[in-house]
This record gives sequence, structure tokens and C-alpha cells, in this order.
Amino acid sequence: MTTQAQIITGVKEIIQDSAFTSARILEYLNQGVRQIAGGIFIQYPDRTQIISSPLPDLSTNSELTTSITLPYISMPSDYGRNLFFLASSTNEIEIELYDSYAELLRIYPNLDDTNRVVAAAVRGKLLYYQGYPSTAETLVGYYHRIPNDMTTLTGGTDISFTGTTNVITDAGSELDDFGVGQVIDVSETTNNNGSFTVVAAPSTGATLTVAEDLTTEANTSAVIKSRPDGIPEHVQESLLENFAAWQIFQRKTKNEVPMDVEAKRYHGLFLGALLSMEAAIESVPGSYQSAFSRY
Repeated sequence: MTTQAQIITGVKEIIQDSAFTSARILEYLNQGVRQIAGGIFIQYPDRTQIISSPLPDLSTNSELTTSITLPYISMPSDYGRNLFFLASSTNEIEIELYDSYAELLRIYPNLDDTNRVVAAAVRGKLLYYQGYPSTAETLVGYYHRIPNDMTTLTGGTDISFTGTTNVITDAGSELDDFGVGQVIDVSETTNNNGSFTVVAAPSTGATLTVAEDLTTEANTSAVIKSRPDGIPEHVQESLLENFAAWQIFQRKTKNEVPMDVEAKRYHGLFLGALLSMEAAIESVPGSYQSAFSRY
């Protein structure tokens, strides 16, 4: 599997410029992950044009509680794109999703239906719905979340590991930059060097729970690095190294004209890797009617 350190090393080998430190390169890599997750314009050789698909590994769900006075609420703070399924767990029905807010308005022009929720649409970071009953409903939304940035934590002697619960604890509560679903690489310990998948990450930043077995070990000087969140493993290096190189060479063209050739080269390599990823992405699930009936 591709680690954060390997990707950064790959970028350094391409750009051959010590002015771009590991921390600075990491900023470009995180920018790339966010842009890929949010959707990038692609043109195929036959000139078909699309926005790149949502990343399946970023699919998640959250509960939302409707307002009793307004026909809209905020989407979850981690909402990235593509609300693809919505249901009322209160009424055990699937909610019809419209492709746009404008389409919802054509059917419900005044947004004043006060019956149970039967239809909805996303507008920016808000979820509009009809109706909005006097008793709040609990909705369950399935969507693609914002990816967690890659980060590095050097814990001094603050990091401990508990084998009975597979929990990593930081006395300084600095684990809040790591998120559920991320793979982390741990080094500089006696018994817990390796890769682990985060399954619980409380907002306090005090602990992480991982899926794999840990060995109890206290007060270590562990270093924890996270890997790219949501990017399929087989294209992590080609996508992110070429994205970062493209961005760096593009920046350098302001002072060094020949760098424009390199910027175009790595932009092309990045788009090629993006097309490879697009071809491998599975389609988004279309229905959960086995669990919920339509209204």
C-alpha cells in the first residue's frame, strides 16, 4: 500500500527542488485529494465531457432532524457531494430526491406543505424538503463526505497503545486531524509499528480506535502519518504525484518559462490517471427499497 512518505518522496524526485519541503508538498497533495473528491472536469478522447465520479470509499450516512418551522436544514458538516439516498426513519419511507432545487420548486412552488416529508433537494449546504410537519422527523441521508486531509503527528512521549481495546491515546489530545476510514502508519514504537485503519475518532482528539490488534505500550514517541483518504489504492501515486508536480511546475512557470512544458506534461499525466480511476469506479447504489418503501 502507498504511504504518505512514499508519495512525498515521489514528488521530490520529480521536481528536484529543495525549496519545496515535505510540509509544502503535503499541502499540494491534500489539495489534490479534495479536488478529486469534489469532482474534476474530464474530457474523453471522443470529446465526451463529464465531472469525475464521487469516490466510493467516501460514502457515508448521517441522521438529520427536520425543522418544524422551516422547509430546510443544514446538511452534515462533512457533506461533500451527491446525496444519493434519503429516507425518513420516523415514517419508514424513502424520500424522493430531485436533481435540483429548481425542480423541487416546480412541484412545490411555495414550499408550504406541512404534511410529512416526501420530497427533497440539496442546494449548496442546505437540504430543502416538502413537507415540514409540526413534529420533527428523523431523516437518514446517504452521501459522499469531505475527505480527511493527510497529516503527521509526532507525539513526543505522549502516545500510548492499549491492546485490549485497540485504542491509541494521545495525552496532548492532538489526534483530531485523523478521521474514520483513514489508514494510518505508525512508526518509532517498540511494538506497534505498522498500518492501521481508524474505526472511531472522537472529536476530542484524545483517542483513536483502530480495526487491527495493538500491543499495550505506554508513553511512546510514536510518529503517526495518515494516507490519502478515499483515493483508490491503485491510482494513489499516479494521481497525487502528478497533481502535485503539475501544480508546482505551474507555480514555477511564473519565474521559469521552460517549466510550462513540465506543467503541461504532468497535467496530462494527472488527467490520464484520473481517467483510469474513473473507469474503475463502481456505480453509486441506486435504491434501498428493500429497507424502505416509497411514499
